[in-house]
Amino acid sequence: MLDKNSINGQADNEPDTGDSVSLSQPACLTTRYAERDDLAGVLDMYLAGLAEIEQSVLKPSVSKCAREVLVAWASAPCVLLEKAGKIIGFAGLKGNKAAYSDDPYLEEYMFYVKPAYRSVKAAKSLSDAVQKVAKTHKLPLFMSHMLSGHSVEHKAKFLKRWGYSVLSVLVKYEVK
Repeated sequence: MLDKNSINGQADNEPDTGDSVSLSQPACLTTRYAERDDLAGVLDMYLAGLAEIEQSVLKPSVSKCAREVLVAWASAPCVLLEKAGKIIGFAGLKGNKAAYSDDPYLEEYMFYVKPAYRSVKAAKSLSDAVQKVAKTHKLPLFMSHMLSGHSVEHKAKFLKRWGYSVLSVLVKYEVK
């Protein structure tokens, strides 16, 4: 399990002070790790994000999604994005190993900002916090579920500027 205190810049053996990290963004955008009491809200956002991705092709199972959120939360940080104390987004992380390797890495099961709050600043704040987790634990980070109404090319441009390498594009073929 990854230490969930490191978003606050603390060493693995230092106690959690409960302080969130201000990312010096306008409108008081802050990030913090999710606590158990936050998981119902994370589940709601996860389901909303899946609805945007799948567009009714695959019906999410609430119980399977709840298990995903809880199991991932127990193994790696779930980073919350807040504005004026209200949770407006999250990046659910989980530790993993590829079937062909013993090397661990971080991946996200969802990177989501509520539609009314989507902006470059919100996405950048959440991205910065997630990158900090990866740097702290010296683990590569793979992300595939970044929602926006923009084209793949537009997303790739921003992601490259933020230090990501675009390795692939997630696509779907829908049988009609």
